[in-house]
Amino acid sequence: LQWDPGLGPMVLKTNGGALAAGLDALKTGLSGSLSSGLHHARRAKGLGYCTFNGLAIAARAALAAGARAVLILDLDAHCGGGTAELVADEPRIWQQDVSVDDFDSYASSERVQLFMVRDSAAYLDQVRARLQWADACGVPFDLCLYNAGMDPYQGSADGGLEGITRKMLAEREDIVFDWCRKRNLNMAF
Repeated sequence: LQWDPGLGPMVLKTNGGALAAGLDALKTGLSGSLSSGLHHARRAKGLGYCTFNGLAIAARAALAAGARAVLILDLDAHCGGGTAELVADEPRIWQQDVSVDDFDSYASSERVQLFMVRDSAAYLDQVRARLQWADACGVPFDLCLYNAGMDPYQGSADGGLEGITRKMLAEREDIVFDWCRKRNLNMAF
């Protein structure tokens, strides 16, 4: 991004929105932010239109506010390599990343996991599998930060996968929100 005087306030507001949503969700159970451009940014640089990583900022703020563990569920079309880098040293932050485009891919670890989907018919099953993994790992998550990207949509010019329809994305939202609701898990999306 080229620097201009409006960029600084915009960055503060988008990342502040993610931070505020995370902290609000800890108190109220559910909160949202229209922030985007978060999960590619790293310690040393921004990447892929992401200036700073509001997901990592919000997760660390939630821990500082008393959360025992935070799950970052990243369902953007692209991989969240910046988030993976920024949370690798914090054992109380876990990331499940289901992507359809290789941009910003990274090697998985026990806590930070990337799953690539090449066939749209497998997309919702992979989302369900990541949530089942979160259940099975036995971590007492206090907050789910849900990066609810719409760009996996087949009509997206930037990373979409043929066969992922609006109906599938709506079903994905139902799956994720129902999963959090059934576990009484606070969520910021």
